Amino acid sequence: MGRILLGTSGWDYPEWTGRFYPRHTVRDRLRYYASRFASVEVNSTFYRLPPVSVAESWARRTPSEFRFAAKFPQSITHDRRLVGTAEELRRFLTVLQPLRAAGKLAAALLQLPPSLKFEPATVRAFYESLPADLPVAVEFREPSWLEPASFDLLREFHLAYTVVDEPMLPIRLEITAPFAYVRWHGHGREIWYDYTYRADEIAAWVPRVRALAENARDVYGFFNNHFRGDAATNAEQLRDGLGLEPPPWAPRLG
Repeated sequence: MGRILLGTSGWDYPEWTGRFYPRHTVRDRLRYYASRFASVEVNSTFYRLPPVSVAESWARRTPSEFRFAAKFPQSITHDRRLVGTAEELRRFLTVLQPLRAAGKLAAALLQLPPSLKFEPATVRAFYESLPADLPVAVEFREPSWLEPASFDLLREFHLAYTVVDEPMLPIRLEITAPFAYVRWHGHGREIWYDYTYRADEIAAWVPRVRALAENARDVYGFFNNHFRGDAATNAEQLRDGLGLEPPPWAPRLG
């Protein structure tokens, strides 16, 4: 059985105060978050790359066994659409270096735009540009990517298929790399992420995550339904459903 690490997509949400973060007592949200979860997905790198010193701070402020995933910049996926990305990729890898050096990088998440169709030659060329030792999870957002040739490329380059729970694509428990990667977006009517998973929905994911863990070294899973702190609540509910303990460094309450 592989290791299962659950968390949320992001941690710096003011509206989580009072539901996840205690009121008026948390100065460092990342430190507090890392006392409750063993991993987190960094969304901010998609919008703007931070200085390297910020990534160094992330590594310094978290326990040695804590793990980060970080999204590829939108300049690579949405603006250049995987073509001519050498300079953007170099800058992204520079920011990731402190996490890699600390042994804290779980994966880099390549979230593709919903308008981008699968084109084998373009995809192969981009995958070839990635460092062979960089763990990468690829999130499809358009149905043409769900064809066998696309999955064959993932397996060839040892990139993880991102299992998604969202309105537009089916749930597929594909394992294409040594690790598995899951994202729960929600099923909100206007905004996917504005959604609270019910207890029965969480329970339905218990056997799915276990099935992934039976065939992968590690399973990383992140809830993206951040409104009201639902992501943190649902992640803890799934962790409990799987019978997992909180991180070993978490405070023990009597």
